[in-house]
Amino acid sequence: MIAAARRARFLWPLVALLGGFVYLFSLGGLYIPHIGDEAPYIEITRLTAASGSWLPLETGEGLENTKPPLLFWLGITGTDWGADWTLFRLRLPVVLFTFATAILAFWLSLKLGDDRETAWLAALTFLGFYSSFHYGRPFLTNSPETFFVFLSFAIVLLYRNPWIAAGVALGIACLFKSFALVAPVGLSMLWVAGRRSVLRVGLSVAIAVAIFGLWPLLDPDPGAVLRHFVLEENLGKLQGEGYLRGLVSGPYALHWLWLGHFGNAGLFGVPLLFLVVASLRERRSLTPEEKSLWILVLSFLVVYSIPSQRQENYLIPTVPALAILIARRWTSLHQEWLRWFAVPGAVFTAALLWVVIGIREQALPPGSYRGWQLAVPAVVLGLWILLLLRPREARFSFHALVFASFLLLAVAVAPFEGPLGRYDPERVAFLKGKRVFVPSEFVSRHERHRFLLPGARIEGYDPADVDTASRLLSSGQHVVVHRTLSGGIEGPFRVIGRRFDLRSRQTLDEMWRILTRREIELLVRQELVVRRYRRDRMD
Repeated sequence: MIAAARRARFLWPLVALLGGFVYLFSLGGLYIPHIGDEAPYIEITRLTAASGSWLPLETGEGLENTKPPLLFWLGITGTDWGADWTLFRLRLPVVLFTFATAILAFWLSLKLGDDRETAWLAALTFLGFYSSFHYGRPFLTNSPETFFVFLSFAIVLLYRNPWIAAGVALGIACLFKSFALVAPVGLSMLWVAGRRSVLRVGLSVAIAVAIFGLWPLLDPDPGAVLRHFVLEENLGKLQGEGYLRGLVSGPYALHWLWLGHFGNAGLFGVPLLFLVVASLRERRSLTPEEKSLWILVLSFLVVYSIPSQRQENYLIPTVPALAILIARRWTSLHQEWLRWFAVPGAVFTAALLWVVIGIREQALPPGSYRGWQLAVPAVVLGLWILLLLRPREARFSFHALVFASFLLLAVAVAPFEGPLGRYDPERVAFLKGKRVFVPSEFVSRHERHRFLLPGARIEGYDPADVDTASRLLSSGQHVVVHRTLSGGIEGPFRVIGRRFDLRSRQTLDEMWRILTRREIELLVRQELVVRRYRRDRMD
């Protein structure tokens, strides 16, 4: 007990500081782990801020209201109505919600009777899940949604008459994500509280729906909200052809959802497997608190098995519950389990180091990576291997190594966040005020160029239409084109700006080719700003 108290006082707070640093490091970068939805959310925020009104949410061409307003309002206030338009300012409130959720996991663990070391481990395990890092830093809805969903459930677990407060917290979560959250959270509340609490749970659900209803009530165009968000974005996922076939095959098959938390766990995948196995074996002896936390997890799995679109990120609000459950068993883990915990970390770090070496040798100019940027991954890999050989050390170093591995992602992309990945300042100044057409492979993907070319009038074009770029260039427009590392631009065109870009959304086959065949051009490409050559104008 004395050793545990000392660790809770000194070791785990230091690991938490490391985690906080890693989460904030390079928060304003273009290449932090993110998903495609961030670009359209940023575009909606920018356009709404420019309109000077909270509602309606302003959207770009071909994009409708796809989420409730709280995330966009968070971005508007965080950037002072767009006056300080940076990725860091947009993302900071989101990562603060992630930290708040870790604190909530710490607090709930203590309230459920755990000691301070277990509470620290719960918070650190939540931050160590890859889903927390992947979805809890970019400008996305998941982090605020997770905080308020878990808060509503924690209130039900801890307080005698929680229904109004729980309904308010759940309603705020709905205003960040969707009214559909009342289904899994309501089910978990009813499951925990019992059938006699149907009316009380119904009160919480009614309050949550009423709070969500403020959006269409206050929006100048409530019909658009109901049509695009309620009917198309939400209820539309309950429809579609091939529903039965989609249960067993395709990207949204049922088994992928039920295995989804292993993807969310990332380097905590083996600890999560241990938790599942141990909980199934000891299911009759689980404490009431543990059963309640599992109920939240299972409620989300059951409810989100129903729509035709089943994604693991729908389960993210239950990650804090899994973190507490893992933390409760952490200090009593068998040594052989600890050995297996280190395997994913060693594999991940070795693969990342292998890719970085390939980029250094085949893609970027000499000296793009400094010596320490190769030495740090090598040291982290050595530490993971050490844990394989000495597993008893993993109990108190695993979380720190997970955060160090997250940091390696920023180290790996560091050259692309620097001058090699940015246009020359003189070219940026030259393009200020000019129209620049940018390929947009995903919805509003071109939006990130507003951070690369501040002041330019950015517009997107579909690169799948091979003739589009040619038509734009022929009309004298400035056009961004992508080329392989060895490719160029043919014709009477002048390259205005050039930078190295990391290509995203590789297929599994492409990732395998990058790792095994060293086909780095599948990962790194050139990005060129091109304009038709004109003799009467010097650039």
